[in-house]
Amino acid sequence: MTDPNEPSSTSDLHRRVKAAQDRNSSASKERTSTSSHVGSGMGVGLKVGVDLVVGVGVGGVIGWGLDWWLGTKPYLLAIFIIFGFIAGLMNVIRTANQTTNKPKSGAEG
Repeated sequence: MTDPNEPSSTSDLHRRVKAAQDRNSSASKERTSTSSHVGSGMGVGLKVGVDLVVGVGVGGVIGWGLDWWLGTKPYLLAIFIIFGFIAGLMNVIRTANQTTNKPKSGAEG
């Protein structure tokens, strides 16, 4: 039988535990980078949707207020809704350009 206080078995155990921890940490780093990329894409999509809705909403409110104030009921509302839609599209294009031109972090080095 082997001696239970043998130092070689504990050093072997430490080596195997260290190897398992290294494998686990590299796998969790891969999961984190993938999930952050997916989260980032969802954030950009949400921002695009909000930009469009808010642009049309703000344009509609401004148009409705001016129509009420000036007594030109449907005309300014329609014009400012179109302006709001154009402003929302411009924000979407700006967001798309920012995400495609973003430098890749960690690619160089």
